[in-house]
Amino acid sequence: MISLNLIRALPSIRTKLAAAVVAAGLACSIAPVAQAQMGRGGMAGLFVPDFMPRDLPVFVDSLGLEEWQRPILEALLEDYGTNFATAADGVRSQMSSFKDAAATANPDKIVDMIAAPLIAWGSEKKKLREEFLESVRSQLSDVQAEAWPRLERAMRREKSLPNGALSGESLNLVLITREIDVPPIVADAARAAMDEYEIRLDEALAARDAADEGSIGARLKALNDTNKFVSTEQALMTLRVAVRTAQEQGIAAIRDALGAEYGKKFEQRALRRAFPQVYGPDPVSPLFEAALALPDLTPEQKTKLGEIRVGFDTDHGALRVRYADAIRSSEPQEPRRRAEALAMKAAGGNPKFNESPEIDAIKLEQQELFTRYRAKIAEVLNDAQKELVPGFGKPGANLPEGQKYGDATHLGTGASGGKGNAPGVGTAEELADPAVKPKSSGKPNLNDTKQGGSQPNESPKKAE
Repeated sequence: MISLNLIRALPSIRTKLAAAVVAAGLACSIAPVAQAQMGRGGMAGLFVPDFMPRDLPVFVDSLGLEEWQRPILEALLEDYGTNFATAADGVRSQMSSFKDAAATANPDKIVDMIAAPLIAWGSEKKKLREEFLESVRSQLSDVQAEAWPRLERAMRREKSLPNGALSGESLNLVLITREIDVPPIVADAARAAMDEYEIRLDEALAARDAADEGSIGARLKALNDTNKFVSTEQALMTLRVAVRTAQEQGIAAIRDALGAEYGKKFEQRALRRAFPQVYGPDPVSPLFEAALALPDLTPEQKTKLGEIRVGFDTDHGALRVRYADAIRSSEPQEPRRRAEALAMKAAGGNPKFNESPEIDAIKLEQQELFTRYRAKIAEVLNDAQKELVPGFGKPGANLPEGQKYGDATHLGTGASGGKGNAPGVGTAEELADPAVKPKSSGKPNLNDTKQGGSQPNESPKKAE
């Protein structure tokens, strides 16, 4: 059901979005290379060439091209680039002419005015792509032609994976498998699982990309119809979820095929890439490692630290699973939440975009978990041992002038008794995610310390 706020605010939203559409159209003058570096799909990708000279190795490797065929492909790529640039410049010129007209036109007319040339250019771009691929096909031997599906999959991964919007949607499990240096005999055993993953992923990417490219005009025109606008976005999100599902199925299948040793390494790396805010480094594990490396630990201390670490790994692992599940459930609803926030702002409100309550609760639980286990480690060590562990210091003493503690939090020291920030560190949520810049500025108070940690409110972008 569409909210009443969104319906009431639609005229204002449409006016602002119409202006945004004009701006987006005029932004087409950005250099193709810069646009290619953006790596975005939809309207942002309309003026990015489908093929560039840097794609030559993908064609050579996927099709097994002979050395004498390389100059031919280079010439075809050059011709394609010239034809694309000429056609794109014509559309840019046409879009630029709308600037003055848009200043006085009705918002509904602006949308129609911009949509028409963009839709036409989308069709022209597709035609240029098909003509180039047909030219390449004509140069292949029968054996090379049989490898064409392999080229299509490789090229789609190269071009389409960066356009993901969900955590895990942009993974490239083929590259992750190479990164863990799997022995040839193990890689051969996993070949069937890899092939199945590539096929499933390619099907999901093709469906998502076709809907994304094909819905540009519908999304622009749907600014006049709230129900259509939201349903179009939801339909595309459903296809994004399908890509993410193909990725997750691939992780499980490839992990099992690689066996216990390499399968675990593969899964850990894939999950960290998919959910960096969940499976990235935590502030407690380094404390365990440093404490267990102390030369004067007693057998009893080693035993206690080992037991505490088992508890932490169990509790943290379970929390990570719930955190990732919450992200999976929350992210597909983000477009609707942002639309609601936009509606509130257009109606005169001052909305603040937040993640789901479930994610907020898990972040708080994670902060409490980190604090609790830091305290447990501290209870096992004596004062002299704490001084040797980064993140701990001499209890009951103020920090000396200029003393630094790196990137670790300072637990239980100074006059604040564990209620502040470690010098030069920032907040605990800044520690938990390197992408978050410290909010504090100026000279730090050397008596301030803090125990605790949390994840930032904003999730970092999807990688790969």
